[in-house]
Amino acid sequence: MTITVTTMTTETKVHHSFRKWFGVIWLLIEVNLIGGTIFGFPALFKILPQYEIYGDENNCSSSSSLINRTEIEIKEFSCEAHQTRQYQNALTLGIILFEIPSVIIGLLIDRFGCRFVKLIVIIFHIIGWLALALVAPGRDSFLYVHTSFSSLAGIIVLLTAYTSSDYFSKSRAFVSALFAGACTSATMWYSIFQILIDAKKITLQQLSYIWISFSVLMLISSFIFLDWKFPILNLPYQFDTKLEKKNIHSNIITNEDQSSNNSEIDKMKWYIRILKRQGVWHYLTSPLYLLVVLFLSILLLPGIFLAVTWYPWVYYITKQDTILTNKYTFAFNLSTISAILICPLNGFLLGFKADKSKKQKLLNISLMQTISWLINIVSCIVCMFAQKSMIIPALIINCFARATIVGGSQAVVATFFPSEYIGTLTGVMWTVVGSIVTVQYGLVKLTDDVSRSWRAWLIILSLVILMSCHLIQLWWKYIRELRKNSTTAVEKVMIDKF
Repeated sequence: MTITVTTMTTETKVHHSFRKWFGVIWLLIEVNLIGGTIFGFPALFKILPQYEIYGDENNCSSSSSLINRTEIEIKEFSCEAHQTRQYQNALTLGIILFEIPSVIIGLLIDRFGCRFVKLIVIIFHIIGWLALALVAPGRDSFLYVHTSFSSLAGIIVLLTAYTSSDYFSKSRAFVSALFAGACTSATMWYSIFQILIDAKKITLQQLSYIWISFSVLMLISSFIFLDWKFPILNLPYQFDTKLEKKNIHSNIITNEDQSSNNSEIDKMKWYIRILKRQGVWHYLTSPLYLLVVLFLSILLLPGIFLAVTWYPWVYYITKQDTILTNKYTFAFNLSTISAILICPLNGFLLGFKADKSKKQKLLNISLMQTISWLINIVSCIVCMFAQKSMIIPALIINCFARATIVGGSQAVVATFFPSEYIGTLTGVMWTVVGSIVTVQYGLVKLTDDVSRSWRAWLIILSLVILMSCHLIQLWWKYIRELRKNSTTAVEKVMIDKF
């Protein structure tokens, strides 16, 4: 009888393990198709004018009636600049909405579960891509609807995927970093749109309807791979909390003590929880969490700012060569597919023996964030020079910079904090990132004259360098942990002797 029960338990574990990893693959595809497409939007900057989007402003259509050739050229340049600014504004709005609402989404995930929130995102996804399918002269503002709702859909898909990494224990950092890589590489899709439309294989409207159909994928994954807090149609397995239990045992806290502690926290008023740093507030005010959030917010600025200003920057460098600019933009967006490899590698290195000791955990975090910091400094310096020789280095460095900081930061939150608060912690992190990204609205204006765009990059570089104080703090903590372990080892030897 015992053998039979053991066999059934083993088979169940294998079945669940297969289902969970199959879910990772499915969700990876979803995140890649929907998650971070907004960052590749610059690829449409030369596609949208073909559809005369914002082309009728300032009487652009009547430029042919002007007699003087110089006046015609000035007028056309003015119209082109106006269109590009509208596209940049739509992109910046999309990026902000990709991040700022994250805190609300995270709270909803923790309160109702991933499946509930994922079902809502299907509506946003349909609205966003339907707006792009219907955008046309006279309906130009639909472009803002597209970037807004597709971004909201993207961040919800990403956050629910991040939360699902808690179905795993030891592989949590690796899985969350995989999703980060899939999101970063989603940048490529608008560039593929660009190539297909230029080749006249398909229209923007047709591509939009294809993307709308992916809502079926989200509907299926919601019920097969994700769960909610309602007592109906639940998954046969829950979050894997072995890592948390291990930490609890290491602190000599029993399960009964932990459950009674949780019930006491639930009875507290919300402001008492904040004052006493109880529940999620204990982790929101953790120095490690604050460091990761602030670090991600600042170090993500160079990559996001480059995505917004890439096309005008390259267009200026290539002396208004549209064909060459489009090729570089396609390479810029397609190169982000490398994040599928870079992010999981970061997750693996960050989680390497991290469950063994606090010393190893601090060492992993310190090394990863120092590397991210150095790469972003180089990225800012390279982008200061509007020279053709800097295009490829900027492209390559951007791949490593974004993938390293995003994958590493998300893996820290997924690995070193409790599963029950993962939605809120991830949501707050990306909301802070979005708030700081609003700085772009002012900085983009400094790039109107590309030859003097170094001013904007100098400001960003100053912010990145400022983060060195946090690196010093982190390495100091590691040194203190080393000394603490050394002292403990000496005390052990002395005790053994006596």
